[in-house]
Amino acid sequence: MNSSTPSAPESTNDMILTDDETAEELSADEVAIIFGFLSPYDIMRARVCTTWRDAAKKTLVPPVDPFDLPVEIHDARSYNAIRVMSTALPNLEQLMISKLGSGHVYSDGDDPEEWDIDHINYIIHDINIISSFRKLRRLYLYKVEMHGRNLGLFEFPLLRVLSIRYCHNLKFDLDMLLGLPLLEDLYCSDNEQFTGNISSLSPLKNTLEKVCIQKCRNISGN
Repeated sequence: MNSSTPSAPESTNDMILTDDETAEELSADEVAIIFGFLSPYDIMRARVCTTWRDAAKKTLVPPVDPFDLPVEIHDARSYNAIRVMSTALPNLEQLMISKLGSGHVYSDGDDPEEWDIDHINYIIHDINIISSFRKLRRLYLYKVEMHGRNLGLFEFPLLRVLSIRYCHNLKFDLDMLLGLPLLEDLYCSDNEQFTGNISSLSPLKNTLEKVCIQKCRNISGN
């Protein structure tokens, strides 16, 4: 019979200390790989030191199902969160943008229509913050309150999926989509200021797989 006294188990504090020490030994590149398995919001909460903040900037954040906790701008608070992400998490690959809510609008592009008198005192939010997400692969615009033409929305070289729905005052045409050389899926519906001829998409024929354009009366061709 072994009469030796069993050693005491490690305390929780000792275990946490060991984990902390191991974490401190990881490089930013190694942490970035781990961050790639987390949601964008979890990554933002995990930026507890300089190394981990640097890791977040290097992390590729892959797309998810758009209905499964998407990164979305839908009010002033979420806009501010995305504004921080634009520098803290620039390799975001998917973004949804929708209506900001009462009293808030996005900044105008070129050649905007005149706002109604009710909009004069609205708070304006700069939509151009999203240009920092150079690795976007999916972009969804839904009921975006923005007037005029904004080329910055169509200059994402890695974008695969673009969906624009019910953006009645956003001016854009099919020629602008040539700034998306890897575009595979295009969905547009109920956009009154969407113009152009389908033939303009011919330079994208080697990448485009799906095109769905509905209730856009200023689009011609087939």
